[in-house]
Amino acid sequence: MRSARLICHGAAPGPWNMAVDELLLAAAASGGGVAVRLYAWRGPWLSLGYGQRLEGARRAACAAAGVGVVRRATGGGAVLHGADLTYTVAAPASLLPAGLDACYARLADALLEALRSQGVSAGRAGAAAGAAPPGFDCFARAAAHEICAGGHKLVGSAQRRMGAGVLQHGSLRLAPDPPQAARAAGLEARGSTSLRELGWCGSLDSLRGALAEALGAALGCSLEAGDLSPGERRAARAVALGRARSAGKLPRIAGLAVSRAPSFGR
Repeated sequence: MRSARLICHGAAPGPWNMAVDELLLAAAASGGGVAVRLYAWRGPWLSLGYGQRLEGARRAACAAAGVGVVRRATGGGAVLHGADLTYTVAAPASLLPAGLDACYARLADALLEALRSQGVSAGRAGAAAGAAPPGFDCFARAAAHEICAGGHKLVGSAQRRMGAGVLQHGSLRLAPDPPQAARAAGLEARGSTSLRELGWCGSLDSLRGALAEALGAALGCSLEAGDLSPGERRAARAVALGRARSAGKLPRIAGLAVSRAPSFGR
């Protein structure tokens, strides 16, 4: 069985998180890298799909409320991070079913298996859910194969393909978004739910373990705990710093360590 890296990272700023995911996609596209990554966000960050626009008034409101803004390599709607657990799967396309729909379905089944092992009753949105046009807020509605509970969206996912590589990452809501941050970002909570709202009171260590096991099985890989190499950390830091400078957010990321990322501290 092929081995894959299991990378667990603590809370970090948005530019760093997105830079690492893009780095893992590049490794997967080269045919060598397979990784499952679980991570958190330092403070509230609004991640935009690669094709989304953020008008000046909403950007100013985010800045006033201390909400960082970062753009993802994947599409889809905007996601407010900080009260969630984010997963990443980066792998050669040969390890996943051909076609976007089948690939989403495979990984959705893995997410469901992990959640159900934690006592969370959830299901996949049907294929017809993908027919409605996407809006600004990722969690306002569920696309095909996304994870819902009690009629509300619990996990939002997005995918990007680069050559022979596939990146899928997604946000599992642990708790409701902070109201001030959600208002600044212009996001509505009516279509979403969270593990806290569902009454889940398990441990994050157990949840991460269940997600890692299920996603590894979906890839047909044996996961081995690891981290970024020194070279990968330097490359990710360079990309993250470049994004932070261009977005005027350098003070929020200037202290990023190049050494091993901390474990989850929640």
